[in-house]
Amino acid sequence: MESCHDVDQKQGGDIMVKQTRAEQLEQKRTYWKQHIESWQETGLTQTEYCRRHNLKHHQLVYWKKRFLKTETSVSFVPLKLEDLLDIPNQPDRSALCLVINNHFKIEIRHGFDAQLLRQLIFALRGLA
Repeated sequence: MESCHDVDQKQGGDIMVKQTRAEQLEQKRTYWKQHIESWQETGLTQTEYCRRHNLKHHQLVYWKKRFLKTETSVSFVPLKLEDLLDIPNQPDRSALCLVINNHFKIEIRHGFDAQLLRQLIFALRGLA
């Protein structure tokens, strides 16, 4: 019975070490991360970069999306204690409750900052 790290002898006498599935995935991640970074530096379209490097366009798109999900940055907004003191004990009946992917719940009240809400939703989507 072979383990993942068994050494095989090829017909020509070369020695080949079998990789685990995790090692193969990490190798793919590294390969595509390098190509995506290289593509971004060139200023070429995705299609042109793939043509020049003999890559499949749909694979570049797939890996780019995967890396964007894991690299979404989250920033925090500082709150002053005075801001928290104005929050009523009883929930505001006119508040809107927004639930994202059944993971995050945001209560939105009159006078909210729309740009801040957009940024928050974008950041939370990356975490879900």
